[in-house]
Amino acid sequence: METVVELFTGFLDSGKTTLINEALHSPDFLDYNQTLLIVCEEGDEEYDEAWLKKNGIIKYVVDEEEKLNEFFLEGLELNYRPDHVMIEFNGTWDLNRMLEMKLPPGWEIGAVLSTVDAGTAEMYLLNMRNMFLAPLLYSDLVIVNRTEDDTDKARIRRSIKVMNPRAQIVFENEDGEPVENTEEDLPFDLNAPVIEIDEIDYGIWYLDAMEHPEHYKNKKLRFLAQVYKNKKLGGGFFVPGRFVMTCCEEDITFLGYLCKCKEEIPYQNRDWVFVTVSFRYEYMKQYKEKGPVLYLEEVLPAKKPANDVVTFD
Repeated sequence: METVVELFTGFLDSGKTTLINEALHSPDFLDYNQTLLIVCEEGDEEYDEAWLKKNGIIKYVVDEEEKLNEFFLEGLELNYRPDHVMIEFNGTWDLNRMLEMKLPPGWEIGAVLSTVDAGTAEMYLLNMRNMFLAPLLYSDLVIVNRTEDDTDKARIRRSIKVMNPRAQIVFENEDGEPVENTEEDLPFDLNAPVIEIDEIDYGIWYLDAMEHPEHYKNKKLRFLAQVYKNKKLGGGFFVPGRFVMTCCEEDITFLGYLCKCKEEIPYQNRDWVFVTVSFRYEYMKQYKEKGPVLYLEEVLPAKKPANDVVTFD
């Protein structure tokens, strides 16, 4: 028998319990015969114990990280034979340990769902960014709740997307109603004959090109970059990119898109250049799927900028 495991992540009081309660009361819940609810942290919101019992939902509280292990889960499987498991994961525990854990036969993590409190998100991003983003790294869906008019949705969205590009991000207000996620104003002119990407805006452009390639299709762009060349890229390719701080100083990554050139460029790895390129979105075997592809029109030498590492803010 297949057992669907749903993993709920996020910081304490970010709305995990509310989300799980909503899921338990949804019509989809009727598809399961036996549900186990494993609670790894208890916040202000509580479960209705009488309702859980009435509906045959078995709840276990696990208050220590070491107790959530393969033997514990195997015992639950042998005792209850569930076809549905919901885990309210502790936001300060090691998520990788959970994802790498050997689950009982037939158990499969079907979805990772995460919650974020918009009221505290910006403070966490400023003071404890790495810890805040860790529970969201593998999320299929991130619900940013308690969103208000002055919430910097663009910053929160960029911060999550750079760590987890595939995540679907939904903003909700205090009443749980979806908040329209209007497109943020980009710091460059998309209608210019050549779109000039300022050096500090490279990270914003990189993410926008990933999510909205239609903004740049068949357009020309010019930006400052460092050269990356590798035989594995194949002949006629290099990557003009930048080192970007994705989370903290320990997490600096080189990000760039493949660039086709008609002939070998006279520059070496980490050389600074200004590139003028045309933008297309097409399948590349290096990507193993469709993605942004740059076509080189001009490359010129450049000086190292004062800030050689950029961010997404």
